[in-house]
Amino acid sequence: MTGNLSEQQREALARYYRLLDDRPELFSGRPRRPIISDPAALKAYAAEHHVVLGVACETPYLWLINDLVQSQTASGTTLMHPYLRLIAPPEATVAPGVVVLATVPAPETPSGDRVALVEQERHATGTVELELPRGFGDPSISPAAQALRELRQETGYIGTEATCLGPTLTDSGSTDRSVSFFHISVTSRTAEQPEAQEAILRTVLFTVDELWKKIDSGAVRDAFTVQALAFYERWIAKKDTVNGT
Repeated sequence: MTGNLSEQQREALARYYRLLDDRPELFSGRPRRPIISDPAALKAYAAEHHVVLGVACETPYLWLINDLVQSQTASGTTLMHPYLRLIAPPEATVAPGVVVLATVPAPETPSGDRVALVEQERHATGTVELELPRGFGDPSISPAAQALRELRQETGYIGTEATCLGPTLTDSGSTDRSVSFFHISVTSRTAEQPEAQEAILRTVLFTVDELWKKIDSGAVRDAFTVQALAFYERWIAKKDTVNGT
C-alpha cells in the first residue's frame, strides 16, 4: 500500500508515527470521535482518498496535523474522515498568547480614556485589520511581562502594570492553544519597534464607545478585540460594584 503513497504522504505519516510515540497524550481522550492510529488504516485511507494525513506542515510556531478520526451517524453507521488541528511544536515550552487592551488617559476630554489599536496588514485576510496589540507567549517571561513588551513593541506605549482580565481558547474547533487578555494603563510613550515580519501601519486611538461602533459597522472584525472589550467592560463593572459607584 505504501507504494501508492506520494513522498509527501509518506513523510507526513512518518512524522506522525514519531509524534504518536513521543506525545501519546496528544491523541488520548475524544471518546465520541476517536483518533485512528493504526498505520495500515492510515495508509489505506491516504492512498484511496489522495489526502495527506499526519503532520502536514511544521513551522516554528505551529504544526498542522491532519488526523483520521472515527465518527458515527445517528443510525449507527461508522465513518472515517480527516480532521485538521493546530498544535504547538512538540519540543516547545508552551505559553499562552497575550492580547493587550491598553487605555491612554485623556482626563481633559469628557469622553474618557482611549483604547490603543494597531492597523495591521494580515496575511490570512489579505487586508488591513484594526486590532488590539497581541503576540505569541514567551515561556521565558511571565504573561504580564509579555503583554507589557508587546504593547511597547507594537505601539510605543508604556505601562508599569498589566492586569489579567481572563483567558480563552483561541479557537476550540482547530487548536488547544489559549490566550490571556490584559489591561494596561499607559503612563508614557516611546518609539514603537515592531518585529520585522509584522506589517503594522500605525497606532490609532478610540474611546470604548467609538470602538463598539467600529465593531458594529464591521470596521473592526478581530475576534480577540471583541473578547478583550467584553472582558474589560466586565472588569470595570466589577470594580464599580466594589467601589459602590
